[in-house]
Amino acid sequence: DAKGTIREIVLPKGLDLDRPKRTRTSFTAEQLYRLELEFQRCQYVVGRERTELARQLNLSETQVK
Repeated sequence: DAKGTIREIVLPKGLDLDRPKRTRTSFTAEQLYRLELEFQRCQYVVGRERTELARQLNLSETQVK
């Protein structure tokens, strides 16, 4: 601060700054179109519908989630 006091920043234990960031998925225009259509129809795609949509779009179920 302005008085020259040193402060210590304490980060949450769950915040692992040493691990590499995961890469973001780059969706194709077709994948985005289909995902947005499904989202408009139903915000939470689960079970067999998620599995099938992931297979059709060549994505993992986590990416569809």
